[in-house]
Amino acid sequence: MTDFRMKKTDDVITKSFVDLVIENGFDNVTVKDIALRSMISRKTFYLHYEDKFALTDAILQDILTWLDETLKKKRALIDQGIVLSRAISKLEPELRQLLLCWNRPIHAIMTIPQAKMQLMDGLKDILGQHLQAAFKHSESDLELNVIGGMMLGMIRYYLQTNEFPSSNELYQLSDTLNLIFKA
Repeated sequence: MTDFRMKKTDDVITKSFVDLVIENGFDNVTVKDIALRSMISRKTFYLHYEDKFALTDAILQDILTWLDETLKKKRALIDQGIVLSRAISKLEPELRQLLLCWNRPIHAIMTIPQAKMQLMDGLKDILGQHLQAAFKHSESDLELNVIGGMMLGMIRYYLQTNEFPSSNELYQLSDTLNLIFKA
């Protein structure tokens, strides 16, 4: 059973940490700063996290878990024969969650070089699992890096514009990719 007070405190700590990282940079954020912003004691912080690095890892894992779950839902829709543009509209709740819940944490993680690399590596691993299931062949590093870069680009686009790509934009992107990679 989830202790809702613990969850609420985790949420406050995470929000305070993300805000501080965006405002001051990771290196300039201390546990004392996080505790002050969260209106908790340092002792309470340490009941939840070992240090700011453990907090960063927890946020990073939450992002990767969310991405993995969203990709599983997308894969299930595509397995049902739903085209990508329609699958994206069916995933609107998850995309709204990206915008509302994950925008600032992803932005903060992307400013921390080590965490950014962990995010990219985690994304690469998750994509590898999903690509292998989708294409029934071993994925190459080229596929993982190109598709991972495109996926991160889509996430960045969505976070910057606060809008879903239109069907026309998705078709245009598909046509452009076909032109670029056509043999």
